[in-house]
Amino acid sequence: MLQRVSGEKNYDMLMKMLEWDIGIKTNFTKSAGKLGKYFKKYLDADTWQELLETYPDADYDNMWRSLFAMCSLFRKTAIRVADYFDFQYPYGDDEKVTAHLKHVKELPKDAKEMY
Repeated sequence: MLQRVSGEKNYDMLMKMLEWDIGIKTNFTKSAGKLGKYFKKYLDADTWQELLETYPDADYDNMWRSLFAMCSLFRKTAIRVADYFDFQYPYGDDEKVTAHLKHVKELPKDAKEMY
């Protein structure tokens, strides 16, 4: 079972998006299980590996890598889900959030302001 500290809303949205993706792939006949218990069973191998890459260790750089991995996996999955339901994916918002995260990542450790 996959678990994170509760309150991590971005991760919760990734889990929800993966659940919808599994629903689409199984014609909504299978459940992802509580807390993603069956993700490994229903996600393709590449997507499963991408999900695993969202789990960091205590290394600072790995935390950033896992955050960007989560963004990438969310983006890919959300685009598929949006296409299926005939919604428009908010590419502009995605680009702004990604640019902001990259900016924050590059801030010096002693930065007093963001912009």
